[in-house]
Order: sequence, then C-alpha cells, then structure tokens
Amino acid sequence: MPDERAPAVLTPQVADARCDPGLPPAGPHTGRPHPVAALVDRIGDLFVPLGFDVVDLPLLESARDNFDVLGYPQDHPTRNRLSFFPAPGLVLRTHATSGGPQAMRAAAPGPLRTLLVGTCFRNELSSPYSGSQFTQIDGLVVQPGAGLPDLMGLFDRLVSGLFGHGHPWRVRRGDYPFASPGFAVDVACPRCTPGCDECEGRGRIEIGAGGLLRDEVLTAGGYDPHEVVGLSFGCSVERLLRLTHALTDIRELLVNDVRLLEQFDHAGLPAGPPQKGTDRP
Repeated sequence: MPDERAPAVLTPQVADARCDPGLPPAGPHTGRPHPVAALVDRIGDLFVPLGFDVVDLPLLESARDNFDVLGYPQDHPTRNRLSFFPAPGLVLRTHATSGGPQAMRAAAPGPLRTLLVGTCFRNELSSPYSGSQFTQIDGLVVQPGAGLPDLMGLFDRLVSGLFGHGHPWRVRRGDYPFASPGFAVDVACPRCTPGCDECEGRGRIEIGAGGLLRDEVLTAGGYDPHEVVGLSFGCSVERLLRLTHALTDIRELLVNDVRLLEQFDHAGLPAGPPQKGTDRP
C-alpha cells in the first residue's frame, strides 16, 4: 500500500499554478455591498419614510437636460471643457441634478418627491479629495406650499442621519444656475485636528448644496411656477464616505481592492432614520 504521507509529485502544471496546493482551502467568503452602494441605501432609508422614491439614473443624459434646462450658459466650464460628449446631443452625466427635468415631466402636474442617484463624470484630473468619476444623490421635491423651512428640514435630516443628532451645520449662499436662492451646506469637520488637511483649519467642510428651483426649470419640467415650489438638494457619496471613514484617498473606492473593501462591514452610520419630521419634508 502506498504511503499516504508521501508528498504529491510536483508536475509542471502544479508548479506553474498561482496557488499552493499544499495549503488548506480558503473556504467561502461572505459578500457584502460596496461601501458606496451601502451609503446610497442608507441615505435612501432616511428619505423614503418622507414619501421619496429612489431612482437610478443612466450614464448618458441629453445635453438639453444636463445644461440648457438647468440654466448653464454656453461658456460655463462644466459645459465646454469638463464634459464628455460621446455623440451629438448626448453627454456623460455631469451631475445627478440633470435627471430632474425628466422626473418632473413624468410626474407633472402632480407632486413629486424623488432621490436621483447617478454616476457622474468630469473631464478633470482625479485627486485624493475628488475624482473624475463619482456618485451623486440629488433630492427633488415639487409641490404646492413648499418653501425654505422645508429645505432646511431636508438638510437637517441629511446631516443628522449621517453624522448624528446635534452635529453642527450651517448653510451659506451659493451660486447655482438652476436655483435661486441657492445654498451650500457646511458641517463641523468630523476629522478636525490641529493642522487638519481636510478643512484646512476652518473647522467646517462643505458636504452638499441645494436651493429653490428657478421658475424656468419648473416650466421646462411641465409645472406652473405660480402653483408649485421646487426644492433641490444634493451631495457626493464618495465625499461623505471620506469624512465618515477617514479615507486618505477617495480614489481607493474605485480600485476594488478587497483589503480596503473588507474594512467596511456596513456604512458605519447611525441605525434607523431620525425620529423628527417624518410627516413631510
């Protein structure tokens, strides 16, 4: 009887293999959502109880909805040098806000509450803080009687859900072609230390923006601006992950390195949506 303890013959096929046949099998690995997808789901959980639906946008958008309807002039940098045009009249989506006109046309003249989720592209060099490809979420509300207090409530729900109740935040005026007035949202830097490279010592950092939709945008979406008010707010998912997980380089999220992804058991966010303001935005 042959000795079962004798080593196996090292054939050329075994020698050329990219594994060690003498090691025990690694066993099954439990899969998990990509951290970007997990955070998108978490943000959806914050707003679905308010009557929002979640819509995944395609990669391509018409140049008309991406720029013209939203008020971007012909000489705007995003339009003339930061965009990819794969075919005449089509553009690789540069922001999730561009999905708003089509969503409005589908819902008009009725009320609309939706979260638009899209992969966006910019023709610019990537850096540890921003990328040429990123995921953006844009919330859109169109209904009679909405106003700035409702927009502030949506901002508060976003900040509280991501950074915890009581986390300091503020709005400041921002200039956006599709909104008037427009606002940028700053939060207290969650990573701030002396010499912080994230907020450059300011103690706060921008996480998103929004505002009241201009009458021209509502009209292009099929609404009467005298009858309804439109609210828009948006944020970059990768930027939020950078803040909540202390990532040093946002580009690592596109590498698909298992060593990095295994560090994200979940989105690392508070369990359950905020309890206040669940009846309306």
